Amino acid sequence: MTQEEVAAALNQITRLSADGSLVSARESGRRRTGQRNRMSLSKLFGERPEVLFAHQDGEAVSTLESSGTDVVLKVLTRWTDLIEAMVDVAGGREPRSLDRDP
Repeated sequence: MTQEEVAAALNQITRLSADGSLVSARESGRRRTGQRNRMSLSKLFGERPEVLFAHQDGEAVSTLESSGTDVVLKVLTRWTDLIEAMVDVAGGREPRSLDRDP
């Protein structure tokens, strides 16, 4: 789904007026997702809030592993990690390890 499609679907559930830029701000971590929207997004995507919002709560890897996910290769929780991984992949390299301190 595009950010605009997510916003439109969320608006149908919440009766609010989110837009693609708000979805983007939540995805990038510039804005936190409140409790009502967490529940609505969980309903929309069919996933438990503690899994869907683990990146915001700083528990990404442990939450995903304990939720029954068989393999967690890497969870990118910072914008800089995403950019670094994209550069590695575009350059034909295996992405670097993210096992360093934030």
